[in-house]
Amino acid sequence: MIIGIPKEIMQGEARVAATPETVKKFCKDGITILVESGAGEKSYYYDDQYRNMAAELVSDPEELYRRSDLILKVKEPQYNDIKEKHEIDMMHEGQYLITFIHPASPGNHDMIRKLAAAGVIGLTLDGIPRISRAQNMDALTSMSTCAGYKGMIMAANDLTFFMPQMFTAVGMLKPANVMVIGVGVAGLQALATAKRLGAVTYAMDIRPDAA
Repeated sequence: MIIGIPKEIMQGEARVAATPETVKKFCKDGITILVESGAGEKSYYYDDQYRNMAAELVSDPEELYRRSDLILKVKEPQYNDIKEKHEIDMMHEGQYLITFIHPASPGNHDMIRKLAAAGVIGLTLDGIPRISRAQNMDALTSMSTCAGYKGMIMAANDLTFFMPQMFTAVGMLKPANVMVIGVGVAGLQALATAKRLGAVTYAMDIRPDAA
């Protein structure tokens, strides 16, 4: 089994599909790991770290796609401006693709048809059920948790006043009021983060059972 981990090419995407520690576990199981050079740099994982974990560094994404039995990515396949071809055009029939495909998104329907025409077997991470047996594969919940936390930190940074209640020499400052719309995984984490920062929190959701 050969697993390929390409560099993400979607604009603004800084994540990588596997850390050096994950690669180490794969290699211990006898799996050959190909990592595109620079794949982890934006996540502060560098080529030498992957190399030290027995991964093979590949500079050409076309070679990586050609040699791999399974492609592990963060985001759905994109058009590669440097290679002037779509990532799907680098894949081959019978190859597996594990990534966030987002098949329900109308904007991805053409891409999904292109995957099917190429004979690529796609497994979408956003389709994993939220049950105990699948919890260790539930990357969507983990990413939503990160988004809720980081989103609230960024919101607090942009405020022109403090989040918590404060007593100063010139009087009291009231805490910020924070409204979070939608109490899914991201929303709940945003609420928890705002609460820890000292804000008064409110939530809204269209689902009656979310109350």
